[in-house]
Amino acid sequence: MLEFGSAAVGLCVIRQVLDAARCPAWILLLTVASAGAADLHGQEPFPAWVALYGSAPVARLSNEYQIAEVCTDSATMEECYREQMAPSLVSTPLHAGPDDGTSVVGEILLVVTPGRGLSAFYRPAQPSIAPIHFMPDVFMGDWGYGYYFHQTIADRSGDWFKLPRGPWPTPVWLRVPPDTEGERVMAVRGGDIIELEGSGWYVVSSGQDYLVLRPEQPGDMWCEEGDPPPLREVEPTRFLRADLVDAAGHLVIRPMNLKGC
Repeated sequence: MLEFGSAAVGLCVIRQVLDAARCPAWILLLTVASAGAADLHGQEPFPAWVALYGSAPVARLSNEYQIAEVCTDSATMEECYREQMAPSLVSTPLHAGPDDGTSVVGEILLVVTPGRGLSAFYRPAQPSIAPIHFMPDVFMGDWGYGYYFHQTIADRSGDWFKLPRGPWPTPVWLRVPPDTEGERVMAVRGGDIIELEGSGWYVVSSGQDYLVLRPEQPGDMWCEEGDPPPLREVEPTRFLRADLVDAAGHLVIRPMNLKGC
């Protein structure tokens, strides 16, 4: 399998692999013949993104659809509705290092608006600078499928996660408690399908600092009636984490099929 050591080279090769995979003649001997053919036993997941909502009451997003169950007293209906639909604001400090004793360089202000979704702002420690609205690396507005509001993990120390720069000017550390609702850490594993450069890629295998990928095929996730088409034999390609991040350190891959078929 091929291995590349820089983001620029890696993205260049990705395009070459895609072009080659579209050619029927590019069928090689070292292959993964089907989604179930890879031996996934003993694989380590590839830690990718961490939840930014932490201890925020994200379950309140669904309050709009539970008003009839919560606000049952007609005499206080209006007051109850306002209370249930009011936005919640939660502040999470950003530290210079993975410890509460390190300096606070800013904070993430997370707004939970029932019936509308999550939004986030970065407020630097300097009071003269206004909060900056930003979108995380992984976001899905339809919370009925889960809470997806996650940022790239640059490093980890226990419950502390290092985030690459942007919108904050330098990397920062964020503590995310283990009782966070939803999926605290989103990892990529063998059998997943991810998006890269606008194309789908099947994850053959994974490790802490690498992914082995091949271009996605229709049979990888078959949602139609009848049997899926047979998979073509294609040699997988190994990418290091450094191949899969941009200049600021954010992953350029994204999870696919978060809603299933």
